[in-house]
Parts: sequence; C-alpha cells; structure tokens
Amino acid sequence: MTARGLRTASIVLVSLAVGFLLAGGTLAPKAHGQSEGLTRGIICVMGQAVNQYAPIVLVDVPDQTVLVYEYSYQNDDIELTAARTFRWDKLLTELNNTGVKVEEVMRAVSEVR
Repeated sequence: MTARGLRTASIVLVSLAVGFLLAGGTLAPKAHGQSEGLTRGIICVMGQAVNQYAPIVLVDVPDQTVLVYEYSYQNDDIELTAARTFRWDKLLTELNNTGVKVEEVMRAVSEVR
C-alpha cells in the first residue's frame, strides 16, 4: 500500500471511530423517549424489538397511568398488554415483591454498624 493509500485508510478509520463514539459508543440501538413537556403530560418510550415485537410504554403523567402496548412488525399490529395507575404506588414508602425483604436489608446494615 502506498503512503497516500495508508493515509486515506487511516483517515477513514479515525472518522469511523469518531462517528461511533459520537453515536453513543454502542452497536445496539437505544430506546428513545420524548419530553413530557412537549406532549401535555404523555411520555412515550419504544423498547428494543425482540422476535418481531417491540414494547411501547405510554405514561400519562396527569392521570398517573402507565399503558404498555406490544407492536408486531410482522403483522403491523398493536395490542394493549397492560394498564395500571401508579397513583397509589407513589404512596408506598417500602415495597419489595421479590428477593430480599426490606427488613432483612435493614437488619444486615445495622449489624455492620
């Protein structure tokens, strides 16, 4: 390879590396959301597609509700899979549905002190 060809290849490789880093430094696509302020209280996030299906989560901030849809790329169809309010969830101070109980963590921490 000539010196000019080596220089051109080096510039291309450096450009690709800079572009990769500016794009977030990852090869996997990221989920994107939108600002709640621009949508009058609705936040939408579309997750990573798995097996031709992608989750879509809508958060209605004023109504304090979460809606989860599943979009099928194969059928070009969307289906509501879950809906619930988080109004009462916010009032909880401690809740752990699985794994270590809050009391166990508190006891372990107090034993260390």
